[in-house]
Amino acid sequence: ESKKRADKNSFLNVVKDFQKIEGLFTLYWNEKTNQAYVSILPKQLDNIYLAGLTRQSGDGYYLDGSSMLNEYPFMFKQVGKRIQFVNANVKFRADENSPFRRSVEKHTSHSILSSTEIASDPHPETGAMLADIGKLFFYDIEEITRRSQGVYSFDKKDSYFTKLQSFPYNTEIEIALHFKGKKGKYIYTLPSSSSVLIHYHISFSAIPETEYIPRLADDRVGHFTTIYQDYTDVKKDSPYIRYVNRWNLEKQHPQARVSEPKEPIVYWIENTVPYDLRDAVREGILAWNEAFEGAGFKNAIVVKQMPDDADWDPADVRYNTVRWMFQPGSGYAVGPSRANPYTGELYDADIRISADFVRSFYRAYTEFVTPVIGPVAMDFETEEPKEEFSSEMCMYGDYLREEMASAWDIMTATGKINGSDAELKEYIHDGVKDLILHEVGHTLGLR
Repeated sequence: ESKKRADKNSFLNVVKDFQKIEGLFTLYWNEKTNQAYVSILPKQLDNIYLAGLTRQSGDGYYLDGSSMLNEYPFMFKQVGKRIQFVNANVKFRADENSPFRRSVEKHTSHSILSSTEIASDPHPETGAMLADIGKLFFYDIEEITRRSQGVYSFDKKDSYFTKLQSFPYNTEIEIALHFKGKKGKYIYTLPSSSSVLIHYHISFSAIPETEYIPRLADDRVGHFTTIYQDYTDVKKDSPYIRYVNRWNLEKQHPQARVSEPKEPIVYWIENTVPYDLRDAVREGILAWNEAFEGAGFKNAIVVKQMPDDADWDPADVRYNTVRWMFQPGSGYAVGPSRANPYTGELYDADIRISADFVRSFYRAYTEFVTPVIGPVAMDFETEEPKEEFSSEMCMYGDYLREEMASAWDIMTATGKINGSDAELKEYIHDGVKDLILHEVGHTLGLR
């Protein structure tokens, strides 16, 4: 009996019918049984990695899709027979050679986000342990039940994995979480208000080892910042250290006044962007090269088109993307990016443009001044307020939309233009280019 139990609990027996996906973290996936495990090597325990969460789809009402959510440093920690998924606390630090570092480590707390029992005996050769991914991530991961004030409630039994991938420096997990709708609450964007599937993309990535040198923030320049408190020297007026969030650009030829970078910043136009707007998106992105050339870099930014048959996902942290999404009646744009919490080095960015943003260019003002007869005009509201100093708090897109709408009406009413389809197409092209140029600025770290 003891031998049978040992065989049943052995690492290789537990995953014998699973697809093996090797990479930063090796994954095992059985689509038929909706089970998946992450293999954690002993050397990977207590080691800090970066996690990023993206909401891939929503309900088109409360929640939109392609939404870059929070990112944070994490570690896997073994406590007895359990594996904990821990949000590491990097808000307080002290130099390695400072004795006060011991105090910082003892007097601060990490946060356990989820945990599960170890699913097998260690691997006989590597000592790796298995943790059930479903038990780690099948829960109300962004507190939708609370945010919707009880309109939705999480349903674990009908949640499932959609895609698992792993690469040398990152591991990508996609899940669909099922939520039940509140009885009597009608949500017109759903075929049935009783059920909605919210898709999430979870990225694990190794902290890149680069020659990047953090740069202290300057109040005269409006950068987003990475902030922590340094207790190495308690004689300083303030413990706060603020690093500028920026990309790691290095010249190929350091002595040249203008040089191409060793590695450019690459933006991908997602294959969801309408064909007739892709040139405007490309022009808006590349317009930043003029500024970079003034700073000594030629072709600092490169634009590529995501193929229709691409085998990668825009939420993958290796790709910076411009994504086209929709939330009926909402016209907005956001340009968030992710930074290394230790240095401020940017490593991922996803610009999102709402499809109804373009529609609102030339309809919102007209319908406000002269209400149309029939259905109520669309309500082009922005997203719910984000935390202070978030790139998603910027109101530029709202003002641009309103200015374009009113200017279109004024120009057509006064005869400056005749309002032809060709003029409208050019007008929208210029508006999209302007919008993209602005949002790219946010992903470059500028407030």
